[in-house]
Amino acid sequence: MKAQLTSHSINQAVKDAEEYLDQKKTDSKDLIRIKLGIEETLLYYQREFGEYAWFSMDKGTLLGRRKIRLSIKGPMQNPQTASGFNSDEDKFMHMSLLRMGKLPKWSYGRGTNVIIFQPKRKRLPDWQSLLIAIVAAVLCRVLMAFLPESVRSALLSSVAAPLLDCFLGFLNAVAGPMIFLSVVWGIYSIGDTSTFSIMGKKLGARFTLYVCLITILMALLCLPFSGIDSDSIQGGSQLSALFQMILNIIPRNLFTPFSEGNTLQILFEAIIIGITMLVIGKETHVVANLSEELGYIVNGIMGVISRLVPLFVFASLTNILAESDTGSIIEGGVFFFSTFFGCIGVMLIHTACACVRLKISPVTLWKKTFSTFVISITTASSAAAFSDNIKTCTDDLGVSRMLANFGVPFGQILYKPGVSVLFLFAAMGVAINDNAQINMVWIITAVLVCIILSAAAPPVPGGMSASFTILFSQLGLPLEKLAVIISLTAILDFVVTATNIFSEQCILAIVNKEIDHSLIEDSSLRSK
Repeated sequence: MKAQLTSHSINQAVKDAEEYLDQKKTDSKDLIRIKLGIEETLLYYQREFGEYAWFSMDKGTLLGRRKIRLSIKGPMQNPQTASGFNSDEDKFMHMSLLRMGKLPKWSYGRGTNVIIFQPKRKRLPDWQSLLIAIVAAVLCRVLMAFLPESVRSALLSSVAAPLLDCFLGFLNAVAGPMIFLSVVWGIYSIGDTSTFSIMGKKLGARFTLYVCLITILMALLCLPFSGIDSDSIQGGSQLSALFQMILNIIPRNLFTPFSEGNTLQILFEAIIIGITMLVIGKETHVVANLSEELGYIVNGIMGVISRLVPLFVFASLTNILAESDTGSIIEGGVFFFSTFFGCIGVMLIHTACACVRLKISPVTLWKKTFSTFVISITTASSAAAFSDNIKTCTDDLGVSRMLANFGVPFGQILYKPGVSVLFLFAAMGVAINDNAQINMVWIITAVLVCIILSAAAPPVPGGMSASFTILFSQLGLPLEKLAVIISLTAILDFVVTATNIFSEQCILAIVNKEIDHSLIEDSSLRSK
């Protein structure tokens, strides 16, 4: 395509690019990013060179990747530089494109400005990456059997062990700031106190009640295996220690929690700051914007962590299989199956509560929520299931549109009972297997930290993995045990995500009925 920089030609170029990318089955996020980029780039050169300047657009492949190339004759002008921003709209669009993905490539030569747009490379689904890592670890163990003992030991001590230590150290470094920023921005993003007072208090109270009851119930089920005795339950010194732990949540100053890695104090600060910013409102927009921007950085780090998880799984399993560590294998198996059946138990509890309050059968409830369940359990992503989650809540469960639009994102941040159960079983399993000293204060602390971290852990890939270092540090558990736990968590993430979303849907339907009975369409709920 070759044309002048008129508004009609720009619209036609955007349309042609969209059709080309759609035919190539480009990811929807990439398609939107490239469309916006092409439009803003051509409009920029239209302002700089005028409508009579010429441009051309070519579509093809570069090194096996799809590309769209814009060529604009004229003096050197880079639309991505700060000097190219002529308005706040330009700056906003530039930041939006940057957040959606990498910016296009710009170059200049022979009197022509050249801009190349490329979709991101497609990544393998998470489950395929994990499967490849597991198979590769098994094959590596088979091959290592043919190596001399000295060579095998050198590989494990010089390659596998340093990789595991590096990954755990990286998680530990970002865990505190990640949790702090996630909580602050999560509270502030509620919007305003009036919105929160209408629906947030009801939802927040119900979410907190259910996750507390479920976590306490799972902790009670673990008690017979923990080796705790009746003296630890009745001892006055234990109650004194518990009271002291509560007092220690309040930090001495704003900075020591981060330098000392005190999780509960970091969370306390984040909650206080977030609530204060929410109450004050627009006057804190500078701090809010800074928190948001830092949050993007942390989410980017979490993206890097999620890409490293298969490598971590490979190194961890290779190390375990090579050393024939039966204890770690048994410990991992107990953690995996206890979490799996614990998540099933969580879904059954929510099913029973929803069926009683909404007066529908379990079969009908599962039919209504099945499509969202399939998306969440196959992608392990609450973001991927977001639109279908809204649709299921409004169209199938009869939740009002206003409550669904507020409650679904609010619940994805705050209400993650599957994560709380996973954290609890991981901590209890390691403590029991290591014969750690377990008393009532330790159990109460574990329950409290698991509940808080389940809400504080960002609903992004790598969020749970980073939170494990906080959990184990707070409970005095050895960090080296995280190798097996994090490896299995990457697999359990699919079940945990499905559990969280299904549980959230049930709570939203219950709260919707309690807020206003007229908002529930009983005939829609009972339809087969």
